[in-house]
Amino acid sequence: MTYRSYRPDRRFRRRRWLLIILTLIAVVASVAYLVTRQTEQRGAVGFFAAADDATALHATAAAELESALASIGDTSRQDLINRLARITKTAAEANVLLDVEVSPTVAASYGSLSTASLSWSKGVAEVERVLVALMDGGSANTATRELSAAFDELRAGDAAYVLFMQSLEKPIEDIDTSMFVSVVYINPNPTNPELYNPISVVLNVSTSYELAAHRNVAVTGQLDPEPVSDRGGIPLIPFSDMVNLTAVVTNTGNEVASSVVVKLDLLNADTDESISITETIAEIAGGSSSSVSFPDLDVAPDGLYQVKLTVTIDDDNRPEDNSWDMKFIQSGES
Repeated sequence: MTYRSYRPDRRFRRRRWLLIILTLIAVVASVAYLVTRQTEQRGAVGFFAAADDATALHATAAAELESALASIGDTSRQDLINRLARITKTAAEANVLLDVEVSPTVAASYGSLSTASLSWSKGVAEVERVLVALMDGGSANTATRELSAAFDELRAGDAAYVLFMQSLEKPIEDIDTSMFVSVVYINPNPTNPELYNPISVVLNVSTSYELAAHRNVAVTGQLDPEPVSDRGGIPLIPFSDMVNLTAVVTNTGNEVASSVVVKLDLLNADTDESISITETIAEIAGGSSSSVSFPDLDVAPDGLYQVKLTVTIDDDNRPEDNSWDMKFIQSGES
């Protein structure tokens, strides 16, 4: 009988290869674990860095909202509009900062903070829209209802932020979360208990003369050369090779005046001939002035002229101060 020779090295080689394979698997698993841990750590660090910047912006916006609401009745229309727009912009910028990838280890913190930020951004945008519409003459009843909903949106954000802060109570490895402070858009204990009462806010806005829309422009003119004396009670300007007129237009309202049309009418009283020239100013801010020049007017020495300026905008509340006129004589050549 023939027997196969015993080969113990074959079994040894199989065990050795199995050991090598298991070792490789363990090494790969360890590397994968370490890579995952590092990735998660980077994701957590990136999120909390973005969260730090975002919450700082929200804290600024929340403080300014409280200040803006407290100023109603003591501030101008344009100032309140500017402040509300700035608050909305700041909250929106904060919300964009949270558009980052996060790791599962901080998913709860991310979810509560992103919910808070989104609610805050929506809430302040609604507050701005409602109050501006009310200042433009919108319904007080509608404004009260919509402002109440906007405040509720802000309160929802405040509640979500509380959850975010609670998620930080458990230490997170290698991350200092102590820099986060309380952020509250609707202060539960304001100095003025009526500060976040929609009815009170709407009433204060509706009854404020300064916050109502006032649209008005006025115009005056200035001749160059200016009158130095008179002839028969009519202003007399010295002889000049060129006579110019400058129209100074003032926006006496509290809204930006757009597409301001300035018209010059020049009448030669001796011949009844007249000319008209029209210029347009793109816009004039409330309380500001702008000027338009009408150079080299067609006037003759010793002639009697009447010049009239007229300025118009849409929906002018006081059209009675929209014109200026004067008669003048230019001296003859000396």
